[in-house]
Formats: sequence, C-alpha cells, structure tokens
Amino acid sequence: MRTWNVHCEGRFLGTVDEDGEESARCAALSKFALTAEEADALDEKGLPILGIAPDWGFDVTPA
Repeated sequence: MRTWNVHCEGRFLGTVDEDGEESARCAALSKFALTAEEADALDEKGLPILGIAPDWGFDVTPA
C-alpha cells in the first residue's frame, strides 16, 4: 500500500492509500468527487471548491 497526494486545480485535496496510480485515481474520485450542483452551490456562495468537479482534471502523485 502506498500513500498518494491528490491535487485538483492547483489545490491539495488530501491523500488516498492504494497500491497503484490507477487505483489511486479511482480512490481520489470516490473520496473527493463533487456533483455539478455541489460545485455550483459552493461557487455561488463564494466558497472555495475543495473537490473534484465534473470535467476538472486532477492528479495523484506519490506522497
């Protein structure tokens, strides 16, 4: 098991623990994905969107 850092839109979101990069990407989506409605609601309130919104790119890198 390896720890992976998750970044989206230049922000560090947190970590996931998985064996490989593909599994880490799946885990990141499971942990940090937002619906379009959730992202829009945060944006309308002027709050930072700390998650992975639909169509946003994200990266996982070894911690």
